[in-house]
Amino acid sequence: MDTPEDERQLKSLMEVSGAGQPAAKPQANKDDVLSKQIRIHLADLERAGRQGKTVLDSRHTLALFQGIVGDKSVAEITSNDCRSFLEDVQYWPKHATKRPEYMHLSIRHAIAKAKAADEPRPAQNTLNKYRQRLSVFFHFLMDNQKIGRNPLTGIATPAKFDVEDETGRAFTQEELDTIFEPSAFQEWAKEHPHRWWAPMVGLYTGARVTEVCQLYLDDITTEHGIAGIHIRKFHPDQKLKTRASLRFVPIAKALLDAGFLEYVEDVRKAGHKRLFPHLPNNDGTGFGKQMSRRFSSYIKERGIKEEGMGFHAFRHTMSTRLDRAGVPHGTLAKITGHQVAGGVLPKFYIDSPTLPERVVALAKFQSGVRLPAYTKSQFDVALKEALALPAKWEADMSKRVRKAKGKKVSVRSG
Repeated sequence: MDTPEDERQLKSLMEVSGAGQPAAKPQANKDDVLSKQIRIHLADLERAGRQGKTVLDSRHTLALFQGIVGDKSVAEITSNDCRSFLEDVQYWPKHATKRPEYMHLSIRHAIAKAKAADEPRPAQNTLNKYRQRLSVFFHFLMDNQKIGRNPLTGIATPAKFDVEDETGRAFTQEELDTIFEPSAFQEWAKEHPHRWWAPMVGLYTGARVTEVCQLYLDDITTEHGIAGIHIRKFHPDQKLKTRASLRFVPIAKALLDAGFLEYVEDVRKAGHKRLFPHLPNNDGTGFGKQMSRRFSSYIKERGIKEEGMGFHAFRHTMSTRLDRAGVPHGTLAKITGHQVAGGVLPKFYIDSPTLPERVVALAKFQSGVRLPAYTKSQFDVALKEALALPAKWEADMSKRVRKAKGKKVSVRSG
């Protein structure tokens, strides 16, 4: 620019083009209120085939968000609205929609009542998931040009840690003795293959309940001469918690001696593909839900009533005892599927050179209990009856879907 006229012309051009001006905010539209965009987002998730549990959890989170900040235009949502949500949702009472003292209250009033009553707060993992689902919704709004930026941006996130593996504790020897006391355990498990085998597999692999309950027969193989269990996402209805969860766990001698492979063969002869064909996954939460509940009820009946104790304690038991036996953490991680700091998932997760190390490590695991011996054909009747279950589950699911579609979803946000 050599003259004042040059400067004037440049300013004129910038005004015409909009250069140098702040990015325009999306205009508020009466059709873009929060409740409507939530419905569109949830419909998109269902259409995309997301698991039922994922859609349900998103619906719950977004209903809480709307109840806390109000049914405003999505273009008016601010970072302070998000801060209010993250603060208030800490006081949302557990099972509020089923408890008489809360079920008829608005979300705001329920939170205020719970806060005054000093209700127990949700675990940090639960709060992290609220934030994660909310962020997914905001990205949906951005992708559809309803908002210009994610209002969660700039709000500090909690420190990361593996909540699942940092909470709970191992079973004591006395508790293991109580669980596997022969007469009590066999009476509880005698008619249910998954009750008989899942706790034993959990004890001697340290696997999560869903990892055990979602196993297929083709996950039980022999690799490089070693019989083992693949923990993997090989079938569409299987899932893994993290990439580090992918692993091959040798079958411990105690399980082999108890007749585990004989049971596998009985399941195959019965015409099933899954190891535990009685366990459903109707709501998409995983095959382990029913087993987890039944096992928790069983150990409570046996006197193990501490909050949080359940199937996952087998995982802590395996990790704790092998650590005390001097098993290197790298080897332990290949058995339990923990993430080792700085570790990289092997290109081939079976990692054959380290298989003998895992066999030796598992031999160091001393459960202190004697497993009941499996009798060949023990569950033939139950396995035959299970052949009719998939059709029944499908019919039940269709009935629930029709019933859900007939209901009008509403949110009390007063």
